[in-house]
Amino acid sequence: MTKKNSVVCISCGIFRDELEYLVKEKGLDWDIVFLGAALHVNFDKLKARLIEALEKNRKPGTDLRVVYGSCHPEMSEILDRYGAKKIKAANCLEAMAGPNEIKRLNAEAKTFFLSAGWANNWEEMFAQGREDFDFDFKSMFGSYKRIIVFDMGVIPIDEEKVAKFSQFTGLPVERRQITLDHLLRLINSI
Repeated sequence: MTKKNSVVCISCGIFRDELEYLVKEKGLDWDIVFLGAALHVNFDKLKARLIEALEKNRKPGTDLRVVYGSCHPEMSEILDRYGAKKIKAANCLEAMAGPNEIKRLNAEAKTFFLSAGWANNWEEMFAQGREDFDFDFKSMFGSYKRIIVFDMGVIPIDEEKVAKFSQFTGLPVERRQITLDHLLRLINSI
């Protein structure tokens, strides 16, 4: 009988609560390394932390699974060097809801999507972007018509932060219930 490889997931911190829930509820034998949720606003920092995590966790008999969207232009090249596999999702919201649901909702009205992790951490992520690049995030919401918060019923969503985000963007908020089934399928498929 062959020994099953151990699974190490290197994940964006935006998925922390969802992955911790899945590990506990599904009894998954995964080791998870979480990187900062705000790293995607700075490619240099993201690349450095990702390589550091891949170096540290690359061992014989280990499947390295990366739970990120295409958040860095060199993502594929970086992962290829370490034999790591990434989920098939362009971004974190697509990883949770699936690309078809994102397209369908955007066809109704141009939508800015928030997961619970995004909703609860947007201020930290925007602060990092302002610190690193003096980026004016408010300017990026002009073409959007609404915000949809994906609620998986797993993580408490800070309603005060959602209201503050709505006020910051000037957009109305809707909520959609989704499950973690799509995310789990993506991770298990690599």
